[in-house]
Amino acid sequence: MKYRFFFLLFLSLQFVVSQEPTLDYFLETAKQNAPALSENVNLQNIGNLQNDLIIAQNKALQVNITSEILIAPYFDNRGRFIDITTTPSPQAYGYDIGITNGGLYSAQLNITKNLFNQAAVDNLLLQNKIQNNSLVLIHNEIEHNLIKNITDTYIIAYQLQLQSNFTSEIIKDIENRLQVVELLVKRAVLMESDYLLLQLDVESKKLELEQIKNSLRTAINQLYSLSGIPMPGTTTITIPNLVIGNAPNTNFYIRKFENDSIQIEADRSVFENKYKPQLSLYGNTGLNAVEIRNIDKRIGLSAGLRLTVPIYDGNQRSIIAQQSKFKQENIEFYRKNNSILLANGLNSIESQRRTLQDNLLLIEEQLRQQQKVLEIYKGKLVQGQVSIVDYLNVVLTYKQNVYTKLQMQTNIWLLQSQYNYLNW
Repeated sequence: MKYRFFFLLFLSLQFVVSQEPTLDYFLETAKQNAPALSENVNLQNIGNLQNDLIIAQNKALQVNITSEILIAPYFDNRGRFIDITTTPSPQAYGYDIGITNGGLYSAQLNITKNLFNQAAVDNLLLQNKIQNNSLVLIHNEIEHNLIKNITDTYIIAYQLQLQSNFTSEIIKDIENRLQVVELLVKRAVLMESDYLLLQLDVESKKLELEQIKNSLRTAINQLYSLSGIPMPGTTTITIPNLVIGNAPNTNFYIRKFENDSIQIEADRSVFENKYKPQLSLYGNTGLNAVEIRNIDKRIGLSAGLRLTVPIYDGNQRSIIAQQSKFKQENIEFYRKNNSILLANGLNSIESQRRTLQDNLLLIEEQLRQQQKVLEIYKGKLVQGQVSIVDYLNVVLTYKQNVYTKLQMQTNIWLLQSQYNYLNW
């Protein structure tokens, strides 16, 4: 009976397409379920509505109704304790008639319209556009980090799944050897201690298998949790399908720095709106009187233009410009540093990946040779020609090298994930 180890399937990198969840399944489901992404979409919708709000606040007619009743009585006026009049005596107590006219009775419809403010509106719209671009970049970053976390978790889970299957095959094969050793012990070809030693090794590997399965369940649970999917009873996953992505025309962090730089300029332009002359048209109609007598005749209308020209505000404009300059310099510092870190990081990952690929080929060749040796030892074991200790040492060395190979392949996948994480 030939040794059936799971790593042979792993070496060939072939798998049967089934209903087992794939990496793409978890990634796409996570994008749909992530609350942070859904929240960001709503924030973008709010930002889009802000354009309409800016236009409404600065271009549309502003219409409102005001109503006011003001009474300013006089005391001790020509023998009256309280008197409401527009002709008080010089000895009466009360506000100056020139200030109050004795009262105010007003109910007006007011209309206001800003004129010639398109440049100011454009600055506000540009500021809002850049803020919305920032939300898009944040959405992309959240999604990118989510992809990285799920991918790495999936890779670790798949490694544990391979270790679990491989260890199960080892236990199954040794248990078959155990039955043969039991017969050899009964025939006095091997000692009882040999049987007990082999049985102890089986129990040890079963304990190891339980630990691996526990770690696998934890990793699978984390994978489902990150994806926002209820955890099923049991599940197995397929081999991660990872490819190195093409380099983008402009790296994400460069796009982010550029957007931040434009944001600073847009904020400064909005601040400088206050220095533009502001011309507004206003008008009102309704009731406006200072005394009740003949109040029905005090219905009318008025209109006018209001021009505001800023003169001096303590040199705030220059201060804001200097602050913007320093902010731009800070962004440039980080942009240059990030470019260097990115290049160094990608080169380091690529170098590590090539080294692991070369080492992977070497250990695969070792495993092929060790498998031949293991088959020889298995044949001699059933004939009682090798000791159990020697056989278990060969199995142990073989298992350690298989685990090493699995770890190498896992590290290659993790490096590919990290490369794609940086190179976008």
